Formats: sequence, structure tokens, C-alpha cells
Amino acid sequence: MIRTVTPGGTVDWLTPIDQHTQFHRVGRLLGAIGRIGAHYDFPDELRLASDRPVLLTGNHRSLFDLVATMAIFSRFGVSSHILVRAAYVNSGPHGALLRSIGCIPVSREERERAEITAVDHLQAGKVVSVMPEGRLMAPEEWSDGVGPGKVGASRIAVAAGAVVIPVGFRGTERVWPKGRAPKLQRPRPVVRLRLGDPIELPGDDHEANTALIMDGIRGAVNGSD
Repeated sequence: MIRTVTPGGTVDWLTPIDQHTQFHRVGRLLGAIGRIGAHYDFPDELRLASDRPVLLTGNHRSLFDLVATMAIFSRFGVSSHILVRAAYVNSGPHGALLRSIGCIPVSREERERAEITAVDHLQAGKVVSVMPEGRLMAPEEWSDGVGPGKVGASRIAVAAGAVVIPVGFRGTERVWPKGRAPKLQRPRPVVRLRLGDPIELPGDDHEANTALIMDGIRGAVNGSD
């Protein structure tokens, strides 16, 4: 069953992550900072499953994707465990911040542990978010705005029995280009985020599932609404 979430509404069918309060404190802060460099074009509502675990899957073209993610979660009162590269989560002040909002470190060495943790959270009714490309994708690596996906999202979704919600980012790379510092521009670039239709994975063929997921993300990136 799919239910609609609106800003300021009640999302009582989802289990907040343990770090929910800090998550939204950081989300409001990052969202406000992000508005200095970007104009947000966010949907007026989110459509999420209410009777199944929810795995959000998005494309990754800029570190500003996390800012936009936190801003939209804060707008709708939803919290999520986010899989983030372990190098960012496990060290430095940024690592402490990411750990404080419940991010799950993932790397080749920690892949299995990260996926088990994600499945456990999903089965506990919490939202989990992942970027199946696995790393920042430069424009030359895109096909219709999206890079090639890895199969981890499919493994997590199948193991948890989750519905996959594709998320499409567009314009974040203009604010914070890959390999460069964020840029202040006038007028501010538009950062667009859209959710696609929920995806029911048909089986455990992870390559085929990944193709479905990436097609869904591609549709969210390029949709005209």
C-alpha cells in the first residue's frame, strides 16, 4: 500500500531512526546552508509504502546530493539511515557528523556488514537510502543522466522484502562539481529532486533488478513534472 506524505503531516507508519532528532536538526541546518547556493525544486508530496520496508535509491553526481537529501527529509519529517562511503563516515569532523545522523559506512571491506545492517533497519520499519552507483559519477560517465549501478541495492531490497523508491537528482553538480569546491553563483542554480514510481523487484536476479532500479532513477532524473 502506498501512502502520501505531505510537509508537516504525520508519518506514523514509519519507524524513526534512533538519531531522528539529531537527523532533523542537521537536516534543517544543511537545508538552510544549501539555500545560499541553490534554489530547491522539490515535490509537494512523497509517495512511500506503508506496509513494506522502504529502500530509497538515488543517483550520485555531487556531494551536494547529501545536502538536498537532508533538506527534503527535513521538509517531510522523515528520517533515514543513509549508506555513505566508509572513508567519509569513519574519520574526521565530517565523520562524527555523519555518524550522529545514523549513516551506515560502506566499503568493499565492510560491504557485507553494511548490507546486513541496512536489512536489519528496513525490517525494523526504518527507511534506508542508498546510491547504487556507489560513487560520484562525472558527466562523461552518465547515460541519460545516470551512471552504471552496482547490485548492492538489489541485494538489500530482496533480503529485506523492500519496495524500492527511485530518486532523481538534477543540478546538484552545478552547485558542487565533482572534485572541486562548492560554487556561489547568481542566479542560484536550480537543484531538482523527484521520486519515481515504486518498484517491486520480481526476483533475486540482481543484475536484472539493478537494471530496473537504474531505469527508475533515470526516469526520476529526466521526468518533466
